[in-house]
Amino acid sequence: MARLVDLTQSWGVLTPTWPYFPSTKVTNFHSHHRDGLQSQIIETNMHSGTHVDAPQHFNPRGWWVHEIPLDRLYRPTVVVDLSPFVDDYTIVDREMFLAAAAKAPAIQKGDAVILYYNWHRFNWEGEEPDETRYFCKCPGPSVDLVTYLLDEVEAPWIGADAPSVEHPLWTAIRNYRPDLVEEMEQKFGRPIEELLPRKHFLQSHRRTAARNVLLIENIGRGIDQIVNRRVTVGAFPWKFFRGESSICRLVAFLDD
Repeated sequence: MARLVDLTQSWGVLTPTWPYFPSTKVTNFHSHHRDGLQSQIIETNMHSGTHVDAPQHFNPRGWWVHEIPLDRLYRPTVVVDLSPFVDDYTIVDREMFLAAAAKAPAIQKGDAVILYYNWHRFNWEGEEPDETRYFCKCPGPSVDLVTYLLDEVEAPWIGADAPSVEHPLWTAIRNYRPDLVEEMEQKFGRPIEELLPRKHFLQSHRRTAARNVLLIENIGRGIDQIVNRRVTVGAFPWKFFRGESSICRLVAFLDD
């Protein structure tokens, strides 16, 4: 029987969500002391905790969550250790990825890929919790790396132990936090438009969605157990009818 490794962040009312998304609300409908049973009502966006972005999130002709084939969600997966290469705001290009991947099992066409930054240590369950660093300064892939993962690997999904597969300053965080834009420009000595051209805004999401490729974000601490390995990983979102994304349970199945 396979050994199971849970790669999922715990989820609840205190799980931080994407910076400009509404917070989760959980209320009791029944309670033991009043009704002799417990039941709850949840109001949430689907981008908190470990979740799957369905192609519909950015592609009006892409799959909804309920349409994702199961064989897309249960895949051989290579976890590439990029942690020695990354820091705040790192743009992970193809050359950097291939250097890191050389220390992992060979990626085969059709494998899913997890970008491991050891960034989960900054999330709310991590050893160094820091919401600003976790959400707003995480690494993210370059245009040429996304091209490689789509065209040469033909990855059915791409994941990261970060809040998003996208670089945060290629999202609306760039508009909300001009102070962070200035910080990145000072760090790299170049203007933001050279580093992350606005014409490529949300490129990881838009280009994967156009190909019905999924994104799995906010991968949790269990990922440390499978770094630089090729393992089978199953993602189990709700069978959410016409859902653009879904909270999910992410599990690695190990033969050892």
